[in-house]
Amino acid sequence: MINCNNSIFKKSFLTLLFFMSFIFADPTDGCELETNQVYLTASGDVLYNSDTDIAGFQFSVEGTTASGAAGGSAADAGFTVSAGGSTILGFSFTGALIPAGCGTLTSLTLDGAATGLGSLVFSDASAAEINFSYWVDSGSGGGDDVVADGCDLPINNVFLLEGDVLYNSDTDIAGFQFSVEGTTASGAAGGDAAAAGFT
Repeated sequence: MINCNNSIFKKSFLTLLFFMSFIFADPTDGCELETNQVYLTASGDVLYNSDTDIAGFQFSVEGTTASGAAGGSAADAGFTVSAGGSTILGFSFTGALIPAGCGTLTSLTLDGAATGLGSLVFSDASAAEINFSYWVDSGSGGGDDVVADGCDLPINNVFLLEGDVLYNSDTDIAGFQFSVEGTTASGAAGGDAAAAGFT
């Protein structure tokens, strides 16, 4: 069951003091993304910005399928990248790494119009997960992808909007942990977490 209607926490109970930088158009280069984010362009380029060397990745294309993947930093690192339906998998048989940085991860041959990427899994050289998220425009800068609630997000993503932690999950959630970048949080309450009796 996909859960996305409400925020994990409601803003009326969550006090966050933070500064937001607004992006006024969809990204065209990975270096325009925040750290540890990816974005799929309309032409099929998977943009990325990572602060950690990448040893492997897997994600799904939402809204369509992909029949191929080539080029980008993955190809430069000698990765094998396969596109099977909606699933994209990239790794190295030799243990090579994609260096920390930003740019185009790989370029997909899309079979239709994609709506984003989901089920993001990125790993480092120790096989530990790198916490990646998909770039979405809050709508404040005039972009096309306006996020009003969790259902506007790609599956298995979270997004902070004016104190609300919005989410879209295709799996029941037993627990969660995340960090707030750029500031601290003094409290958290309400939302689906409170409704489920989480503490």
